[in-house]
Amino acid sequence: MYGMEGRRHVKITRVALRGWLCCVMLVSSVSAAGAATIENQKAIKVEKLLTLIRVSELESEYDSLTQKYVSEYEQQIRKSIASTYPNLAGEKKKDIERLLDAFLKDIRKSIGQVETLHDHLKHAYSRSFGEDELDRLIAHYSSPLGEKDAGMKKSAAIEYNKMWTAQFMNQYKARVEKLFQVIAVVARGKGKQGA
Repeated sequence: MYGMEGRRHVKITRVALRGWLCCVMLVSSVSAAGAATIENQKAIKVEKLLTLIRVSELESEYDSLTQKYVSEYEQQIRKSIASTYPNLAGEKKKDIERLLDAFLKDIRKSIGQVETLHDHLKHAYSRSFGEDELDRLIAHYSSPLGEKDAGMKKSAAIEYNKMWTAQFMNQYKARVEKLFQVIAVVARGKGKQGA
């Protein structure tokens, strides 16, 4: 079908095509590796910045305050149940404990589904700042003024967490009212319903 010259031309074209594909793949992999290196360098800078602005301290403070508020909330609910139903015993008391445990588990699950502060800030800084800007931020937070700024942010964040927790607990107010309605039904022995 092809003459000798045509077969040679097809063979040269295949070799050239393979060579071109190899070059494209090599350039693509080098380019991807370069992009990955740049992203990795940026990620390292973001982590350094988050360390300088004391995000782990803030997150730890948030966690302890949140656990404190949930614990206080639980104690308030338990006291209210005990004062409203002082004579609970046996199966009714166990049923009410199960309802309360399920309710508190739901609160903790809701809190646990929120993205961590560290991850949220990591994504925000990665999206919003280039490497040069991150370098300038790192320089700022490495200075005495930057350290003062980070300390102020920690205080402001703690105040914010207190407000957020109060708002979160207020959102559960309707659920608490429903819980007490179900507890009243169980305490009177008129059947069981979910909270």
